[in-house]
Amino acid sequence: MARQLLFRPDLNRSGRSRWLPVALAAALLGSGLAVVSDEPEAALAGQASSADCSIRQAADEMAAAALAAECGVSVEVLSERTEHEQVVVDPAGTQTLTVAAVPQRVRRTDGSWAAIDPNLSVKGGAVVPAATLADVRFSAGGSGPLATWQASGSSFTLSWPLGALPVPRLKGATAVYDGVLPGVNLHVTALPEGFSHSVEILNSAAAANPAVRQLRYALGGNTQVERDAEGGLRLLDPAGELVAVSHAASMWDSSLDPSIAGEFDPARAGPPAQAEPATAAEPGATSQHADVTVKLAGADLTVLADESMLDDPAVTWPVFIDPPFNGLRSKWAYANSANKNWDVGNRAWVGRNPYDGVRYRSFFDFNVSALRGTQILAAKVTMKLDHSWSCDPTWVHLYRTNTDGITSSSGGRMAWSTRPLPSSHWLDSWEGRANEAGGCGSVQPDADAVFEGTTLKNNVQARATANATTYTVGLCACNSSGEYESTQDRWKKFYTDKTYLVVTYDKKPNPPVGQAFLTTTDCHKACTSPAVVRTTTPTLRANVSDPYNGNLRTTFEVRASASATATLVAGNAAAPVTTAAPGTATWRVPSGLANGSTYYWRAQSKDENNLVGDWSAWQTVSVDTSPPAVSSVSSSQYPLRAWGAVVGTSGTFVANGGSDVAEFTWWVDSGSATTVPATGTSPKTISVAHTPTTDMVHTLNVVAKDVAGNAGPTYAHQFWVSPLPNKYARWKLDELSGVAAADSGSGGSALSPGTLAGSVSFTPGYLGNAASFTGTGGQITTSGPVLDTTKSFTVMAWVRASDLAAHDYQIVLSQDGTTASRFQLMYNKDANGGAGGWCFAMRPTDGGDSTSACTDGASWGLPAAGNWVHLAGVYDVAAGKIRAYVMGDPLSCGGEIAETAFTGTWSATGSFAIGRGLSSGTAANRWRGEIDDVYAFQRTLSAWEICQQAVQ
Repeated sequence: MARQLLFRPDLNRSGRSRWLPVALAAALLGSGLAVVSDEPEAALAGQASSADCSIRQAADEMAAAALAAECGVSVEVLSERTEHEQVVVDPAGTQTLTVAAVPQRVRRTDGSWAAIDPNLSVKGGAVVPAATLADVRFSAGGSGPLATWQASGSSFTLSWPLGALPVPRLKGATAVYDGVLPGVNLHVTALPEGFSHSVEILNSAAAANPAVRQLRYALGGNTQVERDAEGGLRLLDPAGELVAVSHAASMWDSSLDPSIAGEFDPARAGPPAQAEPATAAEPGATSQHADVTVKLAGADLTVLADESMLDDPAVTWPVFIDPPFNGLRSKWAYANSANKNWDVGNRAWVGRNPYDGVRYRSFFDFNVSALRGTQILAAKVTMKLDHSWSCDPTWVHLYRTNTDGITSSSGGRMAWSTRPLPSSHWLDSWEGRANEAGGCGSVQPDADAVFEGTTLKNNVQARATANATTYTVGLCACNSSGEYESTQDRWKKFYTDKTYLVVTYDKKPNPPVGQAFLTTTDCHKACTSPAVVRTTTPTLRANVSDPYNGNLRTTFEVRASASATATLVAGNAAAPVTTAAPGTATWRVPSGLANGSTYYWRAQSKDENNLVGDWSAWQTVSVDTSPPAVSSVSSSQYPLRAWGAVVGTSGTFVANGGSDVAEFTWWVDSGSATTVPATGTSPKTISVAHTPTTDMVHTLNVVAKDVAGNAGPTYAHQFWVSPLPNKYARWKLDELSGVAAADSGSGGSALSPGTLAGSVSFTPGYLGNAASFTGTGGQITTSGPVLDTTKSFTVMAWVRASDLAAHDYQIVLSQDGTTASRFQLMYNKDANGGAGGWCFAMRPTDGGDSTSACTDGASWGLPAAGNWVHLAGVYDVAAGKIRAYVMGDPLSCGGEIAETAFTGTWSATGSFAIGRGLSSGTAANRWRGEIDDVYAFQRTLSAWEICQQAVQ
């Protein structure tokens, strides 16, 4: 045959997964995936309600699994397709890998796939194949290179230096350049993985030409050409990487031996069939054959023909000579008993060659990287028989070679001793026949040979378990004992491009991974192994997964110790949990676990094909259903059922419990609960700080909880909080004259007299005299703070406005910070939609925006000048609120109350001010009118108490 030049394959396979059959619409539409057609891979429209079951390809495994499940058909995963390989998802949830010995398809530049088509046409001034795996182009005539080949930065040219080339005749995949020398034609043929070329010598006169006997070619490009040990050539890229190979050159004639041309069974009647003639691409079965010598000298390649064959008068013309540049990406090789470089074309020969009696075997490599770690469910090797010597079926045998990998460049010859027949690893046998030339009395079409069975499946399984990447098999015309290989009627030829390994496989589920118990039902502090649970029927949880997903059935078991032979306490082997993988399998232990005991559990999953995964790691769980208790609560500040410290005093409460207490939860009255980890050993204890904000009877409640989450009874510690003395400041403002306003409150040495400044005078008021303000600078201030504004307080006064329209804001009482007032009892013109209102306002920070509680005048009317009203403002820290009170009837205490939420711990340490506020560090918003009988309490007064103070 003609020699073939092509690239070594670089195949990258991705991992595979089996997907759980799910609704097709969710998988294809919801996930954004589309089913695609094959030629080209265009996206097809999907329907949410049903699948197009005429489609047999999908973009990826998820879409393929959904379509396979919906339609009950096998669907190819286009993302897994390569030149040699195809993967389909089967309806059963498995996957089937088909690996070819010879590339089957080529990927276009746009990413789509096309069937290999080497037929030639003229494009862009060159002769190019329609679709092959090599970027080759041939001369369209002229002085340029005969063949140019490029790939990944490498280039190689082969030129005919003996003159310009004529315009070629195109015959399918072959371009013929007629008359390149007298009586000599030059052939170049596109092949699936490269090209072949040969010289056709038409007669003896042409053979006498010295240029024919020493054919010279010119090499070009940036590849390096070197000899190999077998007489072939190797092409290396600029980095020294092997990119192409060739086999030893040869020559053959066109002989047809009448004695064996028919290759028919002599016992049968009928005319002999015609033997296949020789071509420029390959010799015929009866061609005379000779090796040729190849020399390299710089950029020159010289092929030295066998002159004895050219001078042989018995030779049949034409004679063909092929140069050595060839190479196959195909994964096969041959061997013969004579170790002859006999070209076998794209056929795998087995048995005794009827021409010269030499025995042949063929070998095939299959990429099985995808099978590593899988469970093989079925395996077979399929081949297509092209020709048999006998008209009756005869046997061939498939066997495992003693080592993996062919030792010759692909499609080449291996030494006969490299792969001897082994004494074991016989896989399967097949008998058949194929004779289409008519020599058997009728046409016997090509036959499908299938090698399968348990032996083959188990052998593939062994290679998958060993994480092998290559699986190599041999084909011979012998039996399982190595006999009959020389029997003539077993001679056969198989198509190498129709040889496949087909494997259906699965992977066992991954070991489950034990998960934490749920705090809401089973555990509290120790939820992962070693776990402690508060129930005798806990729920076991494990994450389950499978390399190919699917539905998993998970078995749980609980044993007395971490051993497969320990006493089985509980299990669900009779009813495993079914879970879509990946997911979480859960099983509740029905009964049998005892309080105070420790157990060990594990889980194991099985898939749809009954492949059982490994057990999970052992998980430890202890059962504790006994709640702990609080033994005592004590406090030196607030003892049990006795009058303790006054309100506002911080107290420390110490709670004690047993050694099994993990934490205590406490709360006062109906307030919010706080959980604190227990300290110490025995007893376990906590120390709680609490400051009562109100007096009288209160209860500290404490609950103990153990590590399992068992909560004991509530322990109640009742304590009595002594009221504060009724400390307050009071400025009656009954003075007749002067610049001092006396504090007649209950403060003792803490009395806070006020100092008058500006336009302030004493005039008749609501209760005796009152202070009168003109709004032009008058004020009464203390020398320091009167109230701790971080705590609850109440302020109030009788007021009569003289001119509410003079200013938008008029402040009755306040206490200064550095920049602004902490609180303001005031008139606010903007309140009630601009109608005005009495307000109590506080700032959370010094200078920040204030929060106001304003009355709306619904009961007593809107503020008006000339009327005496009683105003009060309350800051209730415990409730987180501020309140404004307006009372106008001293007999009924009727009036209005407004409140709003407020928090803020800023302490105003400046003067208590009557008649003005503070803004941006300056007195502001002065009062116009009278102010009488001012109070400041360091506690929260009730509405009744405010009313009572107002009428004193």
